[in-house]
Amino acid sequence: MIHMPRIDAVKFVILLLALVLLVPTISAQASAQGKKVLLILAKEDFEQSEYSNTRGALEAAGVACTIASTKTGMLKGNKGLRIESELELPQVRTADFDGVVVIGGNGIKKVWKNEDAHRILREAQQQDKIIGAICAAPGMLAYAGVLEGKTATAHPKSGANFPMKDHGCLYTNEKVVVDGNLVTANGPQAAQDFGQALVKLLDR
Repeated sequence: MIHMPRIDAVKFVILLLALVLLVPTISAQASAQGKKVLLILAKEDFEQSEYSNTRGALEAAGVACTIASTKTGMLKGNKGLRIESELELPQVRTADFDGVVVIGGNGIKKVWKNEDAHRILREAQQQDKIIGAICAAPGMLAYAGVLEGKTATAHPKSGANFPMKDHGCLYTNEKVVVDGNLVTANGPQAAQDFGQALVKLLDR
């Protein structure tokens, strides 16, 4: 009888455990692979860490991201980051995407009442798409009318809680909240978890 050395047996067990833990993640990434998400950003003063961490989590799972704003061309983040907007909001065909995610920052408050953004969000809800918003961005969802009867969160100092409550939302200050196809998060520190929550919904 051949006896396996103890050290090799230990390595084998560690490897087996690692594989067991990785399988759900690999499966989620494979299922999300090829999905498409529209990221809506303000033309200036968007929160860079929310954008970078959310997009990073999505792309790590194989999700293709498209940037849209109130203009095409260069957008400017709150710390000087410049990224390119590929679509102007009126050009967006919601049916082309599996999800719509609105990134926060002070700049998004100026877009809260944008009718083109509202159209996209309403169509996303009607078409059973994933909808996400972080920091101050849930204020836009409130004005679009897609938060009625939903539980959601936002940055406590953004002022988004007022339109959220006024438009039928059950507001909570939790870090990340998932209610059906809706994911909201309360600020930059929640961006990574926000992105992962979006990936899980896209994995369905």
